[in-house]
Amino acid sequence: MTALEQLLLTQIFDSEIIDDALYFFEEQSTSDMLWLDAGEARDALAQSQSSASKANDLVAAALAELELGAEDVELDLSMESWEFLFQDIIRRSATITHVTVTTAFTCSKMRPDGFGGMVTVITGDQVLSSSTGEMLCSLLDRADYGELACAPGHGHHVVLRLSEEEVRGTMVEIFETEASPGLVEDDVTDDDIRVACLAAIEGRDLSHEHGELVFAAALRALNTAAERKRAGG
Repeated sequence: MTALEQLLLTQIFDSEIIDDALYFFEEQSTSDMLWLDAGEARDALAQSQSSASKANDLVAAALAELELGAEDVELDLSMESWEFLFQDIIRRSATITHVTVTTAFTCSKMRPDGFGGMVTVITGDQVLSSSTGEMLCSLLDRADYGELACAPGHGHHVVLRLSEEEVRGTMVEIFETEASPGLVEDDVTDDDIRVACLAAIEGRDLSHEHGELVFAAALRALNTAAERKRAGG
């Protein structure tokens, strides 16, 4: 984390150092309109020049537009999302793969008008979020309709699933007859298995089999309905 990123994050969130780790939290809501001391912002920017970041670009642009003699600089993040700060940190880090943000809107006693929270996972490439309401709906659908988790007429049935574990097991079985000379089983990594699975799927056209299966299911549905009607159901 650069000096400038830390400056911005401590303006957006409350923060606390616990066991040499810096924790960010907010009891109300995060700030998207920041007022920074211009001198402090310039110093932090100067200390952060060795690391490319979006924070550098935003603050440098704001300082460039600052009127002569102004002591404070306004940074408007209302059109940005503070997640980009964490994404830049993750992209540069050799150890941090993601940041998790949990939110509880009513964290103690649920009021009649209360609502839950959400969880966000930030990686260098993605920001993924799910609310407790979405998770609740998903669980209720599973409870009502089983693993398909949706009402009849809206389900998607998995006919063919390629298991990486099963592929590795088959690889072990055929290793002696199919492996190149000098290769040992441990040379085949889990990443190799995943790449191979994706390539196998991409190179296989199952559209004909899919059409036959759809037709067979449609015909079976017609027959099932006819049998039920004949039985007076």
